Amino acid sequence: MSRSRTRLLVASLALASGALSATVVAGCLWTTKGDGDRLRAESVEHARRLTKVEQGAQAERETLHAAVGSAQVKVQELEVVLERATEVVTRNSADTGALVQELQTQLGSLDGQIAELRNTNEQLTRQLSTQRAEMDERITQVARKAGIDMPLPAAEIPADKVEHFAAAYRAYQGSDYSRARALFREYLSRYAGDDQTDNAQYWIGASYLQESKPATALGELRKVITDYATGDAVDDALFDMGDAFYRLHACTDARTTLEALVRTQPTSPLLARTRDKLREIQHAARGYCTS
Repeated sequence: MSRSRTRLLVASLALASGALSATVVAGCLWTTKGDGDRLRAESVEHARRLTKVEQGAQAERETLHAAVGSAQVKVQELEVVLERATEVVTRNSADTGALVQELQTQLGSLDGQIAELRNTNEQLTRQLSTQRAEMDERITQVARKAGIDMPLPAAEIPADKVEHFAAAYRAYQGSDYSRARALFREYLSRYAGDDQTDNAQYWIGASYLQESKPATALGELRKVITDYATGDAVDDALFDMGDAFYRLHACTDARTTLEALVRTQPTSPLLARTRDKLREIQHAARGYCTS
């Protein structure tokens, strides 16, 4: 029962008792015999009602007391559950904190290992770069001794076409024939069809002749005749081919090549040198010419 209902019940009981007292007093003052009987009957009825009200109030109090007791039991049960939950959360929080601490420790260790590995990798990279440079240099030296030309790194090749050809020719004039050939070959690859390609091919053949490799020179000089027949390097290529044949003691091939130069290139500035070379071949020492 709520507090408002309880207060209302008490007020009703007080009113009933007051009314009963007033009736008795009044009866003493001006009652008759019939009034006395009626008054007694009303007193009995009021008493009965009062008893009933008191019984109802007692029942309400017992119900309310039972509800309060049940609520107290539930509160106690909830307190136990809350206490257990608090213990679990506290324990879990402690476990989580320990786990976080462990993970932080592991991460710190991993950071150290990563830094160490990075440093080791940098050292290995530097060592590898040094070893690669040394190996490239040794390979280049061996290749040069064997007459093998190695391609140049891209960084050593000029991006400008004119400077590219000029750099190759400077290398040729400086007797760095391997470098000159590497640059001239790259020029042929990059600028196929350019009006300087016949000259690039010629200087490749001429460089071998400068290195006293006439057989190799012949192969490169022939490309000038076959691939650039209309170019202005044909007469130079024919002259050097005649010289290469002569160095190989192939005098007949040398004469044939030089005579072709005189016949097909009548305006060449090399005609005087060509005729001198033909006379040299004609007066070659006995046994020099093998064909």
